[in-house]
Amino acid sequence: MSLPSDARDIWITGEAAPGSRREAKHHLVAETKRAIEHIALLDVDDPATPEAAVASAVADMRRLADALEALPSLASRGGAASAGGDDARLMERSGITGRSNPLAPPMHLSFEDDLTRGWAVYNAAYEGPPGCLHGGFVAAAFDDLLGVAQTASGTAGYTGTFTVRMLRPTPLGKRIDYTAGVERVDGRKIWCWGRSCVGDDLLAEAEIVFITPRRGIDPTGAPNPPA
Repeated sequence: MSLPSDARDIWITGEAAPGSRREAKHHLVAETKRAIEHIALLDVDDPATPEAAVASAVADMRRLADALEALPSLASRGGAASAGGDDARLMERSGITGRSNPLAPPMHLSFEDDLTRGWAVYNAAYEGPPGCLHGGFVAAAFDDLLGVAQTASGTAGYTGTFTVRMLRPTPLGKRIDYTAGVERVDGRKIWCWGRSCVGDDLLAEAEIVFITPRRGIDPTGAPNPPA
C-alpha cells in the first residue's frame, strides 16, 4: 500500500489556526513545559523555600491533573497514535517533535529538497552530564529526525539498526541544528544519516536502517504490524 504523494504528510501538520482548540492545547503545553523546568530546578533544600509553598504547589498540580483527567481523552480511541487526523501525526504527539506533548523540547522541522532540517534548544529538564544533554535524548532526537527524513525515499519503516556517534557533549540552552537525509534504499531497507551541530561544531552523527514491514504501510502511512 503506497504512502501519500508526499510521504512527509504522515508526520507533518500545519500551524494551528489562531483561536482554535488546537492552539489552546499548544498554549497549555507551553505553560506545562515552564512548570516542568521550574520543578526540575526547584531547590527544596534552600531554607528560603517555604515548605508550605511546596505543599501548595503539590495541591495545585493535583487539582489541575484531576481537572484534566475529567476531560475527554484520546485514550478512549486507543491513544494518540491510533486517533487519526493531526493527533496521530508525530509533530503533534512525539516526545521529541510533538507540539501537543509537554515532554518534547520540541524539535522544529523544515525541509530543503530531499534534506530534513531541525533545531531545538534543550533546558535543564533534559540534563545528563552537567550543562549537557542526556545521551538518551541525543539518540531520541536522531530517531525522530531520521524517522521523518526517511520519507524522502517515498516509503517508511520501523527503526532497525541505529548507530549514534557522540563526538562532543550537546550543550543545554543553545540552539542545536540538525540535518538528515536518505543515503540509499534497497528493497525494504532504507539507509538514513543525520548530524547535529552547534554553530560550526559537529556534535554527533547518526545512521539508521529502517525496515519497511512485509505487510506494507496502512492508509495513514503508519507501518502495519509485522506479519
